Amino acid sequence: MHFKGINNYGEIGLILDFGSDSSKSISQEVHFIYSKLLNLELNSLNTVPSFNKIVITFASSEGRERGLHKIEKKLKNLDIKNTIKERKHWQIPTCYDDEYGLDLELIQKTTQLTKEEVIVKHSQKSYYTYYIGFMPGFPYLGDIDQSLITPRLTSPRIQIPARSVGIANKHTCVYPKISPGGWNIIAQIPFDIFSLSHSRTSLFLPGDKVEF
Repeated sequence: MHFKGINNYGEIGLILDFGSDSSKSISQEVHFIYSKLLNLELNSLNTVPSFNKIVITFASSEGRERGLHKIEKKLKNLDIKNTIKERKHWQIPTCYDDEYGLDLELIQKTTQLTKEEVIVKHSQKSYYTYYIGFMPGFPYLGDIDQSLITPRLTSPRIQIPARSVGIANKHTCVYPKISPGGWNIIAQIPFDIFSLSHSRTSLFLPGDKVEF
């Protein structure tokens, strides 16, 4: 069990703490508890999970206290061992041509790998969807091969093309829309992964596996 406790977050918020590390087992526990919180009728304004935290915002400090009581009661009787399993396994067609791999040369210099080695190491791994954040539909996927670990760009781009695949530190991602960003762009996929008009608004959900 990774859950550490509940702390106040500002004047009207709570933060459920799962430690400072990130891992698949922590993520599964976070999203298992998150799924249970959604059924508690907390009357919260927002509930947001991340790698190792869940932040809940209420309309007032009184609402927070009522919510805290409900959460503590729920967690007391919850079997944390019964965490969620992977949901779907996606195999995504991906183009690593120089036209789309805007930072392939930088990644090669940083990792001392050839272009072919970079592509093989990125495309022959199955990634776990930790959570959706930064913008709607943006998946944090991990973990990449250790030899591919590359820091974020020193100067983020003002505009990254939609559908771009990026890597930064231990993770890889897909930009669902045109956006600023500091991830190293390695490839592009041929379709959107986020659409308000689709029944599954975000293609990837926490717990999904993704292969490029």
